[in-house]
Amino acid sequence: MHTRRPLHEVTRNLVATAMGREPADLIVRGGRLVNVNTAQILDGTDLAVRDGYLAFVGDASHIPISAATRMVEAAGRYLVPGLIDTHLHVESSMVDVRSFARAVLPEGTTTIACDNHEIANVFGLRAVELFSQAAQGLPLKVLVAMPVCVPSIPGFEDAGAVITAREVTEAYARGWAHLQGEQMNFPGVIYGDPAVHEILAASLRAGVVLTGHYASPEIARGLPAFVAAGITACHEGTTAEDALRRAQLGCYAQQRYGTAWLEMPQMIRAVTETPGLDTRFFTLITDDVTPTTLVRDGHMSRVVRAAIAQGVAPVVVLQMAALNAAQLLERSRWIGTLSPGRAADILVVSDLVRLTIDQVYADGVLVAEDGEMAVDIPPYPYPAWALRSVHLAPLTLEDVRIAHEGGPARVRVMRIHPGKVHTDQEIAEITPVDGALAADPARDLAKVAIFYRHEPRDGASGTRGFGFLTGLQFGAHAAFGSTVAHDSHNLMVLGTDDDDMVVAANELIRLGGGMVVVIGGRVRAAVPLPLAGLMSLDDAHTVAGQVEALEAALREAGCPAPNVEMTLSLLPLIVIPRLRITNRETGLVELPPGEPPRFVGLTVE
Repeated sequence: MHTRRPLHEVTRNLVATAMGREPADLIVRGGRLVNVNTAQILDGTDLAVRDGYLAFVGDASHIPISAATRMVEAAGRYLVPGLIDTHLHVESSMVDVRSFARAVLPEGTTTIACDNHEIANVFGLRAVELFSQAAQGLPLKVLVAMPVCVPSIPGFEDAGAVITAREVTEAYARGWAHLQGEQMNFPGVIYGDPAVHEILAASLRAGVVLTGHYASPEIARGLPAFVAAGITACHEGTTAEDALRRAQLGCYAQQRYGTAWLEMPQMIRAVTETPGLDTRFFTLITDDVTPTTLVRDGHMSRVVRAAIAQGVAPVVVLQMAALNAAQLLERSRWIGTLSPGRAADILVVSDLVRLTIDQVYADGVLVAEDGEMAVDIPPYPYPAWALRSVHLAPLTLEDVRIAHEGGPARVRVMRIHPGKVHTDQEIAEITPVDGALAADPARDLAKVAIFYRHEPRDGASGTRGFGFLTGLQFGAHAAFGSTVAHDSHNLMVLGTDDDDMVVAANELIRLGGGMVVVIGGRVRAAVPLPLAGLMSLDDAHTVAGQVEALEAALREAGCPAPNVEMTLSLLPLIVIPRLRITNRETGLVELPPGEPPRFVGLTVE
């Protein structure tokens, strides 16, 4: 169990060590300090640690050493503050928060601000409590961002729960949440939805940081209005103009570099192409990363390397990943710099450009060395209800049939762009077969169905929805199914063959959630995710292997795009333009730029 003492309990100890009256617990000697406060690299710097905090930074030769003092020779290596991710979803890594900590600490991430709205869409407020409990005692600092969009747009989809201002207020009061998660219902913000503004008011009254998700390309009026509601940061920019405009408005530009959403290289051009630009409102985030990315490429370490490769000076990149991030979270008195009185989250780095991390200290404790954990993190005993979240009877062919009487139908089609979050809307003509609209792999038309899979509850009005998809390139007799279907996380199945779609759906029901690929009636790959239908109880390396097998099966099914399962998981995310699938009403929601969302029919007259 990793423990921390609050600063107010140890100030006399820190001062006594800094003045040389009492010994340090840890001294890191002879390093090159990456000073993110002043954007300098200071040679010959020592760090003295006491009670988990930095007591002294400079020449520590006057500080006494006891038998208990740990001495570390930096030998000219760089001393870097621990990396901070201000926006991510642990659930996207497909492992729980404890396995996530084991994966990211060796990569230098020492603090995360995680919005657990994925599991909250399944279980509601009790998921926030559960997540908070599972994160206790970790060497990774976990700041829970309270989910505020459950469902993402009320009235347009059914999740497993509903979060209102009452639940938001309770979570802050009970200490389960430390900031507001992304406010994705930006139409509700800018068009004045009373319930959305009640949630904003609850967060503002609690005095927490409010983060946002403004996904519209319209940034002349809508974005300033969104920021005016108290939003501190936003990660949905895609261009240099988006990044600069957010920073100019005093809204932190969270430059995203996850597994599939890779906007940072475009956004950071605002820095590389604007000489003398003050970068204090620029940060770096991951948002969504698969376990494969974590174990093969890293976490925030990967983002830092990629930003440096764009031509930004390493010390400026580390400001974005540490100091700026801490200031965004309003925690710079605690984390973000290697300064006296701050948490001793220290990375010993042998190559700054490649960010080769030799050692990771969290609160002055060596937690990882040479890419491996140096401390044990035991698993968390999850309750049975958290492992039973798929409440669907087995499906039949009739459940995935789209009945249509008459002649050819003009239907709305979602065009996906692998690696991008948005869809486009197209119109295709489909001739019914045996009184139903079917997929047509020859024209790259797949059928999509979504089914409400949560516990029955009052107010959940829709059971299923249908749509069509292009851009996937599946061949005949292929299907993909998943309970990772942002953000309501209902059971989604898509494919070019009804029989395969039914096999995929029923395998998910049998597994209790996850992702599967079916080809020719046979399950070719599966990733079981029993925790809320979103996360595995295995470690990140095990799940990474399962995801790699799934992606190989997706390629066998005909889709050449990497990480396409992440693109497909966003098909029900109705807060991103332009056309999405839902379990309610007509089954489709349209969100044109600069306009409120609306239901639209599958067929066009």
